[in-house]
Amino acid sequence: MTFSALDDAVVLAALATLMSMIMIGLGFLYRPRLASLLWSLMFVQVTLSAYGTVVAGAASIHLLGDAAAGFALGAPALVWSGLRADRGKRCLPWLGPVQGALSGAAYVATDGTTFHSLVFSLLYLASATMAALSVAELMRRPEHGGGRLLPLTIASAILPVIAVASIIASGVALASSPVDPALPDLKALGQIAYLTCAIVTLLSVARSPAGMGVEETTDPFERTATDRLLRARESGEAGWSLLSVSLDDTEALRIAGGEVAFRRILARFRSDVRASFPVESDIGQDGPYGYVVLVSRPDGVVRDCIRDLLDRVSTVTADQPLAVEFSASVGWAKVADAGYELGPLTAAAQAAMVQAQDAGGHRWERAEPVA
Repeated sequence: MTFSALDDAVVLAALATLMSMIMIGLGFLYRPRLASLLWSLMFVQVTLSAYGTVVAGAASIHLLGDAAAGFALGAPALVWSGLRADRGKRCLPWLGPVQGALSGAAYVATDGTTFHSLVFSLLYLASATMAALSVAELMRRPEHGGGRLLPLTIASAILPVIAVASIIASGVALASSPVDPALPDLKALGQIAYLTCAIVTLLSVARSPAGMGVEETTDPFERTATDRLLRARESGEAGWSLLSVSLDDTEALRIAGGEVAFRRILARFRSDVRASFPVESDIGQDGPYGYVVLVSRPDGVVRDCIRDLLDRVSTVTADQPLAVEFSASVGWAKVADAGYELGPLTAAAQAAMVQAQDAGGHRWERAEPVA
């Protein structure tokens, strides 16, 4: 191991230790759940690997360095498992440690052979494949890989590119000259960049309210609303409306106020929505920042309710966490225009809400009648 490589290992060990403490203390202990536990274990796994590399370099124990390098390759699998667990899906929590152990064993077993570097590149590709699967998981979340998810999305997408470049370089080296030392350096820099992006994204997700990313198996609103709309269609009642309501500029508010203040903003928005509509209205969650409201009232009454909501949201109070006017957008769909099926009715209201946001926000838009 060169002095430069040992230097990189020391930096990685210090960084991984700090990130492990941050994720465990501010993520898992703040909001204990399986996803944050798996992400904490990911940083611990990288930390153990980094310390193994440091010891191997200082004591010139070559095989320990190989085992440590291979063990770190299971980290992306733990990230993927945590993202799956956060959605309530089968997450295979054993996959990361097993992949790390098998990678370390395979790398040690080929020590001294001519294809030692190529084996590591193939193991790196297997690890990068889990990073690519993490991108797919991030795209399934409400932010679709953007916002707070963007750092990890970009880092996870870059790892497969580095892996392919590594395989090409290792294959060329088998037929000609030794591997360019810039490639291992690139892998080390990629690992540091990946950990940095991971802590930014995963800590934010870990501290979010539990179940925000979980797909519920039963939705009381959906069951109740579907039944009401069915009975409304049978009795010919055409005065039912569904509203899609969303807080505007959510990511900007989260960044400006922090996670705790943002949760208070969401709690106030929920109270404003509940206070603006008749008590017999059905209100359900619509993504992490919005609501759907099913109400049976004349158009004039619905308009008054929407105006009341927008006024409540924009009113600055002394106890609010940010001294700014908040805003919301509303999409309005009537059964006379979009039908009595909850799915198409909700989609029409959501499309109208997006139009309201695109028009500047803090307004309402009426859904177009279905042809």
